[in-house]
Amino acid sequence: MAWVTVKSFLTRTEAEIVKGLLIQNGIPAMVRADDAGGMRPNMAYGSGVELQVEEVNITKANIVIFEQEK
Repeated sequence: MAWVTVKSFLTRTEAEIVKGLLIQNGIPAMVRADDAGGMRPNMAYGSGVELQVEEVNITKANIVIFEQEK
C-alpha cells in the first residue's frame, strides 16, 4: 500500500497532534520529517514535516482534517 502526504506542517509537534486526531478516527497515519528523528527540528524547516496516510484513506483523512480546522 502506498503512503501519500495529506498535509505538511512547519513543526513535528503540529504534525503529531493531527496524526493523533487521524488515529482516533481509525485512520493509520505517520509523520515523515528529515529532522534526525526529532533530535534536530531545525533541519525540517526547509522541507517541512509531512503527515502521511495510506492512499486509500486520503479522502477520509482530508475530511477529518478539514473538520478540525473549522
